[in-house]
Amino acid sequence: MRFLAAAALTICFAAAEEQWTESRFLETVLQGSPGARELRARLEVTRADAAARGLYPNPAVRYSREGAGFAEFVEAEQVLPVSGRLRLQRQAGRAAVDAGQAGLESALWELRSEARAAFYRLVAAQEREVSLQAAVRDLGEIMRILRTRESEGEGSRYDRLRGEREAAEARAELAAARAAVAVAAGRLAALAGGSVRIARVEGPLDAGPLPGDAAELVRRALASRAELRAARRQVEQLGLERRAAERLRYPEVSLTAGLKRGQVGQRTETGGAAGVTLVLPLFNTGRAEVRRFTAEQERTRAAAARIEQQIRNEVETGWRQAAILREALEQYRRELGETAVDLHRIARVAYEEGEAGILELLDAQRVSRQARLRMIDLLAEWKLARIELDRAVGEEVHP
Repeated sequence: MRFLAAAALTICFAAAEEQWTESRFLETVLQGSPGARELRARLEVTRADAAARGLYPNPAVRYSREGAGFAEFVEAEQVLPVSGRLRLQRQAGRAAVDAGQAGLESALWELRSEARAAFYRLVAAQEREVSLQAAVRDLGEIMRILRTRESEGEGSRYDRLRGEREAAEARAELAAARAAVAVAAGRLAALAGGSVRIARVEGPLDAGPLPGDAAELVRRALASRAELRAARRQVEQLGLERRAAERLRYPEVSLTAGLKRGQVGQRTETGGAAGVTLVLPLFNTGRAEVRRFTAEQERTRAAAARIEQQIRNEVETGWRQAAILREALEQYRRELGETAVDLHRIARVAYEEGEAGILELLDAQRVSRQARLRMIDLLAEWKLARIELDRAVGEEVHP
C-alpha cells in the first residue's frame, strides 16, 4: 500500500510539473475553453435565425359549419410569396451567416492573440524567477564566505551585515517574481477554463528578426482581417434587408381551396371551393423599415471605413513599436557583448585576494543580476510586440 501511495504521489507531482507548450495551450483555449464555445454558439444562433427567415409561411386549415340550410366547409389556405420578399430575406440570411462566420474568425483570432500574450508573460515571469533564484544562490555563497571570514577574524561585521542586506533585497525580488508567476499562471488557467492547472510553460522568448515592411503588412492586413470582411458583408446584408422591406408595398396573395358539403333541395351535395385573398398594404408599406435599414447600412458602411483606418493605424504603429524594441534589444546585446567580462567573477576573486572590498563585490553581483533581468524584460517586450503585430495583421507574420 505504501508503494502504491508513493507511486500515486509521484504521478501527481509529475502531472503538476507538466510542461505546457504554446501549441498545446492554444489548442486547449480555442477548442475547449468556455470563451471559444460561447463564440461558436453565437454563430449557431445566427444560422438558426437566418434559416427561420427563409421559410414559407405555414399553411392554414379551416373547418366551418353552417346550421341554416346545412353547409360545411373544409379549406386549406396558403400565402404565396409573389412579391419576392422571401427570396431577398433568404439572401440576407446567407449574408448574415457569412458576416457571423467572419466575426467568429475575428473573435477567435483576438482570443488566440490574448492567449499567446498571456502565455509568454508567464514564460518571462518564469525566466525572471529562475534568474533571481540563481542570484540568491550566488549571494548565499557570498554570505558563507563573509561569515567564514568574520569568524576567522579576516572580515568585519559590517561586511556580513552589508551582505545580508543585499541578500534580503534579492530574496524580496524573488518573492515578487514568484507572485508574478502565480498571477500569470492563473490568467492562463482562466483562459483555458475548466479544471485546467498550469504549473510550468516553455517557449522561446526571442521572436527572431523584424518581418517585412509596414506597407506590405498593411496590404496583408486589409486582405486577411476578418472583422473587415464581416463589416463589408453586413453592408450587403442590410442592402438586401432594405430591398426586402421595399417589397412590403406590394400586395400579398393568399389562395384558399377545399371542399363544400351542403344541402341542395332534398339532397346533400359535395363540391369544390376556392378563393383568393389579397392583403392590401394600406397602413404598413415598409417605409419605416426602409428608413431603418438605410440608416443601418450607412452606419455599417462608416464602421467598415473606420475599421479599415484602424487596421492601417494598428499595423503601422505595431511595426514601428516592434522595430524600436528590436533595435533596443540588438543594441543591448552588442553593449553586453563588448563588455562580456564576468564582472561578478572578477570582483569575487579580487575580494578573496583582498584587492577589492565588499561594496565592489556586491555592486558587481547587483549589476550582473540587473543585466540578466533587463535582457529578459527586453526579450519579453519584443515577443509581445511581435504578437501584437501578428494580431494587427490578422495572421502570423514570418520574416
